[in-house]
Amino acid sequence: MPKAATKLYLFLDNNVPDSIGRYLQRQGHSVQRQRFYIPADSPDPVVAMTALQARRILITQDKDFNSQRFQQDRFATLSRISLSGASVTLLPALKEHLALIEFKWSHGLQTKALRMIAFVKVGNVRFKA
Repeated sequence: MPKAATKLYLFLDNNVPDSIGRYLQRQGHSVQRQRFYIPADSPDPVVAMTALQARRILITQDKDFNSQRFQQDRFATLSRISLSGASVTLLPALKEHLALIEFKWSHGLQTKALRMIAFVKVGNVRFKA
């Protein structure tokens, strides 16, 4: 298994394909899947709080996570990777941008950033603090 430049501690939302989790584990990252910790139909705020309390980066494929309710103070330190696009494009998009995501998270850790959000799709990744 290759060693990741920066080991990421991740929490995968229930709608993120297992192929994403397997790929990230093969890259040396620590992956927890929602279904092993809370019910699959848990509301988004519960999923977000579970990831936050576990001190993990939440990976989502759910546009609802971009809503205003996640701008509240209680989610101020929730880091997230937001995947978008057709299901078949999610893994290629992550593979395309993983090295940059690792680099940005490493930099964020060094600068003690409160949170980082990455928006990922094929051909495009953007970051927000």
